[in-house]
Amino acid sequence: MLATSRNGRLMTGGALVAAATVAAVLVAAGRYKPYAADSPPYRQAGDPAARVVIVEYSDFECPACSAAHTAMKSLLSAFGKDVRLHFKHFPLERPHPWARAAAAAAECAGRQGAFWQYHDRLFERQTEWAPHGPGPSGPPLAWFVKYAADLHLEGRSFEACLKDPSVDAAVASDMTEGKTRLVSSTPTFFVAGRRFVGARQLSTLGTMWIEKKLKNR
Repeated sequence: MLATSRNGRLMTGGALVAAATVAAVLVAAGRYKPYAADSPPYRQAGDPAARVVIVEYSDFECPACSAAHTAMKSLLSAFGKDVRLHFKHFPLERPHPWARAAAAAAECAGRQGAFWQYHDRLFERQTEWAPHGPGPSGPPLAWFVKYAADLHLEGRSFEACLKDPSVDAAVASDMTEGKTRLVSSTPTFFVAGRRFVGARQLSTLGTMWIEKKLKNR
């Protein structure tokens, strides 16, 4: 029923604020357990039968995400077949103007079977293609094409893919999904359903949580 009186509207508004506050407290306490749907197969890494699933929301232009890239590699190596990673695009466009374009480039590499190689290249050379790097001929697009060539991707298909509306739609879908799960910064990880933000939390509390989940199964 719609609130038709001023008092009713105030009560409804107060209830919404209270609900949002409770959700924020639960997130901070690590008890809010949103779970993301599967990502495309080319954006998954690890054993399909792994006992712990990690969902990562990340931004290729984000320095903190680049730092977390190394932490994630270490974690996947340490836990081997017990963990599986699903990567989700979450470009923060206001502070990172080329992040969405980078996500599209990685998506196109994935469609040629090279998502993880391209993912690594974007993070490891972030200072090269991001706005403070000049690029071989100006805009970061030139770098994106160069990285595709370095990985021996089919050039015309890659460049055509960058213009394919379905690619941007895939990125947008991840962004919408992340927002429904209260993702507001990157990198954000959901490890067996529990939220961890940043490389430090992933490497410390995230590792402890994985060990606990594996011990209890």
